[in-house]
Amino acid sequence: MDAPDALASAAAGMRAQADRLDIIAADLANAGTPGFDAEQVLGPRFADRFKAAAELTHVQGALRPTGVRTDIALSGPGFFAVAAPDGVRYTRDGRLSPDQDGSLLDARGHHVLGTLGPVHFPHGAVIDGEGRVVAGGRIVDRLRIVDLTGRAIRGADGYRAAAPGAALARARAQVRAGYLEDSGVNPIAEMTALVAAQRAFEADQKAAQRADETLRRAVTDVPAVHP
Repeated sequence: MDAPDALASAAAGMRAQADRLDIIAADLANAGTPGFDAEQVLGPRFADRFKAAAELTHVQGALRPTGVRTDIALSGPGFFAVAAPDGVRYTRDGRLSPDQDGSLLDARGHHVLGTLGPVHFPHGAVIDGEGRVVAGGRIVDRLRIVDLTGRAIRGADGYRAAAPGAALARARAQVRAGYLEDSGVNPIAEMTALVAAQRAFEADQKAAQRADETLRRAVTDVPAVHP
């Protein structure tokens, strides 16, 4: 491999490992966030100019009792729908709370969506295993719990968004009131991946330095040789 090609290859590898380190850091930072899903690094994609590609994975986290009736956990695949500023977004973070107007909000203060819009949560209401809001013995609303059957993407706000063309369907997840789902991040696996990414970055860095030194010598030393 010529020195310019080696330098370009090493630089592409460093960029990919830097992206991988960013993803791992984000996962580790959310190891304590309820319902958080880790990202799996797939490796560089040519279409992204060797930027590391990643996809969201879902591992069912342990359900932890809290005793708070508006804390909700999902057992099985599915996501709560939330009215975020950029549109409808999806999350498994079930830290919900009612506001003074009787609407149900998520941990970021955005409206949780139900059958027809923001969930109405009257005083004294409870949420049953099907996600229905029950008050005074009657059903007043039902949480919109969606199964993202297409590929989902993570936005900068931490929510999931449906990828273009993704099919949306009612999820069959069981709703557990008074529980929260722990993060799906495995800290030990993430730390192992972090060390591997750092070593790969350092190896690419050394390869780039060697290629750069070869180019420098070609520019400075070769012209100095006289026949």
